[in-house]
Amino acid sequence: MTRIKIAYILSAALVLFVLYFGSGYVFFPATQTGGFGLPVMPSEGDPILAVKGVRDIGTALVVLALILFRNARALGWAMLALAFIPFGDMLIVLTHNGSVGTALGIHGATCVLMLVISALFLIRPARNGQ
Repeated sequence: MTRIKIAYILSAALVLFVLYFGSGYVFFPATQTGGFGLPVMPSEGDPILAVKGVRDIGTALVVLALILFRNARALGWAMLALAFIPFGDMLIVLTHNGSVGTALGIHGATCVLMLVISALFLIRPARNGQ
């Protein structure tokens, strides 16, 4: 299997995962609030949870569109740029007395996965020893 195919498979898995938990914040916020990693989360009726969910769904749809159009370079650059979101989430959790395990294990790991996917799409192997 080529690295581009692996990158597309990882991208598709990431899209499904982000759509799953993003939809949860919009439609079932009570089930999602504990998983972000902050010591205090907004209550179920707080619209900020829906805002987070819509942000996640929008991010996943951008990646899905690039997957469907099979534009590996654009998808690689998009993944690189969008990796800022889980990195920012990780910093928010770490700087607001949140769970270090969740910050690193969920947000940090997602950021690293996105950077790896980006590298798989963007790094071109050397040709003829160049």
